[in-house]
Amino acid sequence: MNRSLMFRLLLVAVGVIVLAGGAVIAMEPELAKIHKRIASDYKTVEHIDGTAFEALPESDVIVFDVREPEEFGVSHIKGAIQVDPGIKPEEFTERFSEALNGKTIVFYCSVGRRSSLLAERVDSVVAASGANASYNLIGGIFQWHNEDRPLTNSTNVSTDSVHPYNSHWGRLIEDKSAIRYTPDNGALRNDN
Repeated sequence: MNRSLMFRLLLVAVGVIVLAGGAVIAMEPELAKIHKRIASDYKTVEHIDGTAFEALPESDVIVFDVREPEEFGVSHIKGAIQVDPGIKPEEFTERFSEALNGKTIVFYCSVGRRSSLLAERVDSVVAASGANASYNLIGGIFQWHNEDRPLTNSTNVSTDSVHPYNSHWGRLIEDKSAIRYTPDNGALRNDN
């Protein structure tokens, strides 16, 4: 084999390796990329993934859904309390401080931005109320749904539905047939 041909084959091999490396980076899930930005923007907020969250004793946790009522009505994590994303720390204190003592607090929204913002804004209230810990759920309800974890609707019936926030963010929901802008009136979750 002559040197020219060997050099060309080497360049092709290097090009394939570079392309393969680029493909690995490009294949990082979009929700993971979004979470990295959120974690970078809200450095004081602790984060928890779905597996660790589900392992927490239910009686020791208070879950806050930081989405609009319409989103919450379509589906939410069982037992979650819907709070306005713009709630002021004073109002949060008035409504919830007594209940936080000795509890682990988990905030979530669609992907984690609104919930991280609220977690950061009320961090001092949560700490002063005696909470054990405070977390933002990584990937929000979209990742929770994509991992096929249980959701309930406005009538406390299990559902596969999830509100997409809008069409841009809805692209992050893997099962497009689950997207709903209004409650699905008690459709049962398919747990097959």
